[in-house]
Amino acid sequence: MNPVQNQQSSAPGSQWRNGNSGVHRVSTACSLCRAKRLKCDGVMPCGRCCTMQVDCIIDENSDNRRTLKRKLDSLENDRELLIRLVETLRDSGDTRVSTLLSLIRSNASLSELKSFVDEQLRRAQSPELAKAHHEINRLQEASSRTCRNVLDVKRLCDQPVFRVPAKPWTTVTGDDGLVSHIISLYFTWYDPCFSCMDRDIFLRDMKRGDLKSQYCSPFLVNAILAAGCPYSDYAEAYTDPDDSATAGVHFYSEAKKCLEMEEGHMTVATVQGLEALSMCAYAMGKDRRGWLYQGQLIFAVKELDRNTPKTRPDATGQELDLGRVTDFTFWGLYIMTTATAMAYHKPPLIDTPVRPRPQGKQGDKDDLWSPYPSQQNGLPAHFLCHFNSLCDLSMVVNDWCQSVFGDSEKLHFDGIKTIVEDIYRRLLDWEKGMLPCIRVDTDGCILPQVLCLHMYYHTITIMVFGFAKNIADGNGILHSKFHKFAANICLQSARKIASLMDIHRSSWGIDLFVVTYIQWTTVSLFILLEDLDDPMNREAFISLSIVAKVASRRWALGKGMLRAVQVTARKMEVSLPPEIDVLFSDFEKQSWGAKDRRGLSSSYPNFAVSIGSVQTDEIELDKFLEKWDALNISDPGEVDKSPSPRE
Repeated sequence: MNPVQNQQSSAPGSQWRNGNSGVHRVSTACSLCRAKRLKCDGVMPCGRCCTMQVDCIIDENSDNRRTLKRKLDSLENDRELLIRLVETLRDSGDTRVSTLLSLIRSNASLSELKSFVDEQLRRAQSPELAKAHHEINRLQEASSRTCRNVLDVKRLCDQPVFRVPAKPWTTVTGDDGLVSHIISLYFTWYDPCFSCMDRDIFLRDMKRGDLKSQYCSPFLVNAILAAGCPYSDYAEAYTDPDDSATAGVHFYSEAKKCLEMEEGHMTVATVQGLEALSMCAYAMGKDRRGWLYQGQLIFAVKELDRNTPKTRPDATGQELDLGRVTDFTFWGLYIMTTATAMAYHKPPLIDTPVRPRPQGKQGDKDDLWSPYPSQQNGLPAHFLCHFNSLCDLSMVVNDWCQSVFGDSEKLHFDGIKTIVEDIYRRLLDWEKGMLPCIRVDTDGCILPQVLCLHMYYHTITIMVFGFAKNIADGNGILHSKFHKFAANICLQSARKIASLMDIHRSSWGIDLFVVTYIQWTTVSLFILLEDLDDPMNREAFISLSIVAKVASRRWALGKGMLRAVQVTARKMEVSLPPEIDVLFSDFEKQSWGAKDRRGLSSSYPNFAVSIGSVQTDEIELDKFLEKWDALNISDPGEVDKSPSPRE
């Protein structure tokens, strides 16, 4: 027998070539078969190479399964390095290492961590820091080689909660996976906290791709995508992947074009889209534009209310859908506009709805929440319990804003004291009457939207007593007893917000949370600045500063707010805790500049100025920073003399 023939017939796997080729799965073809685009049996050597008496070469780098395995191995190596670094920090008593831990919690990059350790090593010899320095260097080198691969692995493993098509809803991308990813993030982190839509009906019509739907439209979809992009780490969510301020800008621009194309035709989707677009503008630090959208929103709500009849008790099908979606929309917009009114010290724009609150689906087995993008099992969401409780709380906020910001006459001590006592009693009654499923003093896992609800409650308490504590009577006399009581209430609520955020961090991580945390965190930081000598206040301030630093990496408004806290502390001549010196100094040197200041078009009021902790005529965020930031900015070359944009 010919030796070659003998080799061919006895080659491993030859049985698969004899009538069983349909069973064999070949992951990698040899070089000859790949070049000739012929089917290879995948053995070494393969039958064709044996026949032609040539070397059989298999390039393992072309094996997709092996490539994925290498990516996973690389990711595991990075994980091990990170674990070693964390162990180094955990087991050390060095105060500088504790500071490094705070910096890590702020989601600092490896280069920022390395810069801090380099600086500290120059100042003092520390074996713990030296060990941490070594691990950071190794991790940074591994990251620089594999960061793209790690991203690829994340994309390969990503399983969006909701699968929806990109077309025909947006022209920005045709990638169904990307759109599903961003939509899933939006309905995981934002919508459960502040919803103005029926999620299931919206997703149903988005999947159908029907442009005639009154519950889904290109305008609404692009507005939601713009609002959802900051929650994503995918490069496609940014117009410039190296600039977090560009998150969702492409979808935001598309949404504005779609709004123009609607030419004043108002549907439920139009109203919902205006709310999403206004919230997106606020998060981008362009709330002057956001207020314009809210102005359009008020007109749209009136038109919608006039043209939408109340739902009949025996309604079914489309009539039932329209009634449910409209009820959600009106009450959801009421919640958002009252929260915005309180934050910006304005009277509410929308009256309390006369429509019924949404009903049905409460306790439904499909009413689940999952912490996407983490692939964990869903938990009971208790969505309607949360929504109705938020409606009740918003009615208290509405009355407060009407009394304090809607009255043209300036209130004096007796009037404000009466209002505060009434509002505080109602807040306490609201807290006592909460259902067990949305309380935080029970055992079990607490969902982000429940934590959000309680943080909002404590922010309202701070706002109410913050405005009241420095009010003087008609003779200009400050009542010290009431002032002390109000100040203590504010500090207690600020510390409570910090502890709730700690629960969020331990349960769900610190990297993802609803954008409204920015305002609540900032208000708390301003209050805590008044008494950092107290160890409890100092600890809460450190914890919330880390949250603010994380927010500054995702939202332009978060970056402006963190800068406002830093500048306000200097104006108050307050020494910040040394544990976070590096956090603020790093932010000032690496993250904040004239470009960021110019990009702000925000009328958000500095709460420390509003309540009299800082004396200045500039209360709005962009004007406050425009006036004071140039005096404190670390790089004189970055001082910008051009006026800030106004939208």
